[in-house]
Amino acid sequence: MTDFEIMGPYAIALLMSIGALCAFVWGVLSGALSGTDDAAIRFYRTEVENDAAGEHTEQASE
Repeated sequence: MTDFEIMGPYAIALLMSIGALCAFVWGVLSGALSGTDDAAIRFYRTEVENDAAGEHTEQASE
């Protein structure tokens, strides 16, 4: 029983890390991680367009 108390946490940590690695490899190979920046880029472009429209409105009112 003493062996499990010493090696048990290491075995569990190893199994968890293998599971995380498998999930990551599955995500990469299935394409689940492709195009993750598209939403951020759309948000950035919308913000830039809104800022430009706001500056144009401020200049027109002056």
